[in-house]
Amino acid sequence: MLFVLIGLWTIGLLLLLTDPRRLSTRWISSIAFTGGSGGLSAVIADDVLPYVRERGSLTEELHTTLLAAELVSSYVCYYGLPYTFLMFAIVYSPSYTHWRRGWLPWVLLTPPLASLLLVPKPGDPIPYLYVCAWVTPYIVIGIVLLIAAVLQERNSFLRRSRILVATAAAPTLLFTLFTSYLIPAFFGIYELWRYNAVLIAFTIAVILISSFRYSFMGLQISIQNQRLDYTLRAITSGTSILNHAIKNDVGKIRLFGEKMKADAEDGLLTPEELTRDVEVILKASQHIYDMIYRIQGQTQEVELRLEKVDPIQLMQECIEMMAPEQQGVTVQTHYTYNGSLLADRAHLIEVWTNVMTNALEAMPSGGMLTVAISETKRKIVVEVKDNGEGMEQQQLKRVFDPFYTTKSGRRMNFGLGLSYCYAIVQKHKGTMNIHSKRGEGTSVFMQFPKPPRDVQSTLR
Repeated sequence: MLFVLIGLWTIGLLLLLTDPRRLSTRWISSIAFTGGSGGLSAVIADDVLPYVRERGSLTEELHTTLLAAELVSSYVCYYGLPYTFLMFAIVYSPSYTHWRRGWLPWVLLTPPLASLLLVPKPGDPIPYLYVCAWVTPYIVIGIVLLIAAVLQERNSFLRRSRILVATAAAPTLLFTLFTSYLIPAFFGIYELWRYNAVLIAFTIAVILISSFRYSFMGLQISIQNQRLDYTLRAITSGTSILNHAIKNDVGKIRLFGEKMKADAEDGLLTPEELTRDVEVILKASQHIYDMIYRIQGQTQEVELRLEKVDPIQLMQECIEMMAPEQQGVTVQTHYTYNGSLLADRAHLIEVWTNVMTNALEAMPSGGMLTVAISETKRKIVVEVKDNGEGMEQQQLKRVFDPFYTTKSGRRMNFGLGLSYCYAIVQKHKGTMNIHSKRGEGTSVFMQFPKPPRDVQSTLR
C-alpha cells in the first residue's frame, strides 16, 4: 500500500501544480489525495504499528496517535473518494456551466458528513448500509458523466483527452465500489480492498503514459513549459525569431509580386485583382513593421499588445495572404465560435501563418487543408489540419524545440517556427498541441482562454 500512497499523492501534487486555478484540476487532485489516504491508513496499520511495536517504542500515547491517524485516513478515503470523484465528474462535464450552482458541493457533502455521526456495527469500519446508499449513486453518476462527456465532445483532440481521463478514473472507481463498499456490506468479505492496488497501478500507468505521449489534464504541457522555458532562454537575442518572421512576409510579397507581374504580362490583371494583391502586399509589409516593434532586440522576451480581435476575420486574412501557396490545395473552413479573442494581432497572424505554411509544405502535391474555430465552455479552440505526409513519433516529440527542423534541405529555414508559435500561444495563456501520424497528416490544436463576458460580445 506504500506504492498506492506515494503514487497517488505524487500524481495529485503534479496535477495540482500544473494548473492550480482550474477547478477540474483541483477536484481530480482531490481524488488522488483522498484515494492515497486509504493507502496511508493501510501503511499505518500494516507497517508502521508493527514496526514500532517490534522495536519496543510503542508507548500508549504513540499508539493512540497512530490509531487516530489510521482512523482519520480511513474515513477520508471511504467518504472523501466518492464525493471528490462525483464533484470532479460534474465540473468536468461540458454541461457544467449550464447548471452550475454554488450550493451544490455543500449539498453533496451532506451524506458523507452524516456518515461520521453514525456508529458502525461491531466489526465494521464504517456504517456500510447507509454509506452504500449514497456512495453507489455518487460513483455510478460520476462514471456516467465521464462517459457522457466523451460522447458529447466533438473536438477530436479534446475527445482524446476525455477518453484518457475516463479510462484512468472510471474502471478503478467502479472496482472500488464493489471491493470497498458493496461486497463488504452484503457478503461480509472485508479484505478485497487490497486488490484495489492493481487498478490503482493501472490508473497511474494511464496517467504517466498519456502525460508523456499526449496530455493528461495539462500535465504534459507543464513538462514542456519547463523544457521550453529553459531552451528559449538560451536564445540571447530576438533577432533570429525576427528574421524568421521577416522571411515569411518577404516570401509573401515576392509571391504576390510575381503573380501581379505574370497577370500583367498576360493581360489578366483587372483593377479589382490588382487592388486585392496590393492589399496583401501592404498587410505583409505592415506586419514586418509591427513585428520589429514587438520583439525586443536585446532580450529573448516577446512583448504582447493585447486587443479585442475577431478570430474568424483574422484567420480569413491569413488564408488570403497565403493564396499563392495554395495551388492544388482545397481549403475548408468550419467556424462555430462567433465571439471575440483577446490577442496580439501581429503575433497571432504570425503564429497562424506559420502553422498553415507548415501544413501547405506537407502537401506538395495538393490535398485538403481544414481550418476550424470552435469553443468549449472556457476555451476558444483553433485547429489547423492537413492530410499530408505526417510525422514520425520521434519528430513529433521535438517539434517545439528551438532550432529543430525537419526541413534541413531548404534554405532560410531556422527551425524556430513552431518554438516561436508555442511560446506566443503560451504567452496568451493558451496551449498548443500537435497530433500526427506518418501518412495520415497532421492536426495542430491551439486553445485560448475566452475573454471576460463584457469583452466577449459577438462581433458580427
